[in-house]
Amino acid sequence: MKRLLIAVLLGTFCLMGAGIRASSAGEIDLLLQKLVDKGVLTGAEAQQVKLETQEKVKKEIAEGKSWSMPAWVQAIKFKGDFRARYQLDHAKTSDTGVTSDRNRARIRLRLGVESKINEKVMVGAGIATGTTDVTSYDAARSNNQSFGSGFAKKAVVLDYAYARYTPVPWAAIMGGKMKYLPWRPTDVMFDNDITPEGGVLQLNKKFGNVNLFLDSMVLVLSETEPTTHNAMVYGLQGGADYAITDNLSVKGALSYYDFSNVKGRAIDGTTGSNTRNPGSGTPDSNGYYVVGTGTTAGTYKYAYRELTPAVEFGIKDPFKILANVPGLSILNFEKLSFFGEYYQNLAAPDKNKGFAAGMGFGNAAVDAWGKWQVQYVYSMTERDSVMDITPDSDRYAGRTGIRGHKGSFQFGLGKNTWLQFAIFRYQNIDSAFMKGRRAPTTVVQCDWNMKF
Repeated sequence: MKRLLIAVLLGTFCLMGAGIRASSAGEIDLLLQKLVDKGVLTGAEAQQVKLETQEKVKKEIAEGKSWSMPAWVQAIKFKGDFRARYQLDHAKTSDTGVTSDRNRARIRLRLGVESKINEKVMVGAGIATGTTDVTSYDAARSNNQSFGSGFAKKAVVLDYAYARYTPVPWAAIMGGKMKYLPWRPTDVMFDNDITPEGGVLQLNKKFGNVNLFLDSMVLVLSETEPTTHNAMVYGLQGGADYAITDNLSVKGALSYYDFSNVKGRAIDGTTGSNTRNPGSGTPDSNGYYVVGTGTTAGTYKYAYRELTPAVEFGIKDPFKILANVPGLSILNFEKLSFFGEYYQNLAAPDKNKGFAAGMGFGNAAVDAWGKWQVQYVYSMTERDSVMDITPDSDRYAGRTGIRGHKGSFQFGLGKNTWLQFAIFRYQNIDSAFMKGRRAPTTVVQCDWNMKF
């Protein structure tokens, strides 16, 4: 009680003074030393009070309740991350013929800011690398930036800019170029770096151990001229997150996406997987009909109306009983999960299905030295199962009509920094499209990640 009273008094002093940094470095130390000299506190108690006071003031600043800083400063939060990557692309044009081993050094930098306009409105904006990496099909959906071009400067552009309005705790409306993607257990259908453009309504309500959510979205894909209807995405996702017990949970969702007004037209960001008219236009060296290679090549043959159910099961401390068993304690990890997704394009007559299934285990978070996570995913996407502008760009350069494996391992180096090793092994499954070639590719990535 004595320490608490003194901490409150010192916290009030800080708030009325010059702020946490100046006070803690000067006046707080002086006051605590006086209390130690007079026998009110021991040295250990004084140190504890100092730490408690600093944490109290930091918390009040984070909540925007500090007296010592202007309200507009407390309302702004900066954040960002940086990734340095070595990548090996090992590609073949047939089952046996090796065409290239490409060694790539790449970076990704993202900087963001959020500001609370008032208790119900937040504005977020961010910049990122990635727009000049034009040698691959992933430029429209990735923030990777490859080294090269004679030490040329790298472009940094607007990654997102949006507003979020929360009229009540269980509802939110977002609009702009958003840092948002619907829930899914893998990145097979939607690359994690995509920042969609449009508006989203989110409803989220908890009832006991069940959290229900519903997302409704209207997104703009292509806006060209007044005589052409915009290519749009109309989406709806409903799901639930259920804590069955303290150690067992399940999360599931059913999603529907209508990619409207895409049939018969070209859309920026395509890989050429869906945009083809066999017998018309000229395919590239891999057999893909890419935008600009002919009068009708590069246009979408089908519409895309995606039905996507997904589920994830989570288990905490699955092998806790093995913690004290010699040689088996390594199996006592904190989290084990199993997940899966299914994709079907209701607008295509065939080659319109896909799925992803996998598992992960390790620590709940890789946020300190020695913590780790392992994940494995097997996925297959037929040629017209999903629209080819959204899949993860690391899987066969973001194309569809493929199947294969992804494995990853993350290892913590300390707070806010970790290593990740990933390997992708994918091949073509559309023999007519690729002239009978499986053309397998292997991509190996070694990442050093930092966030701040």
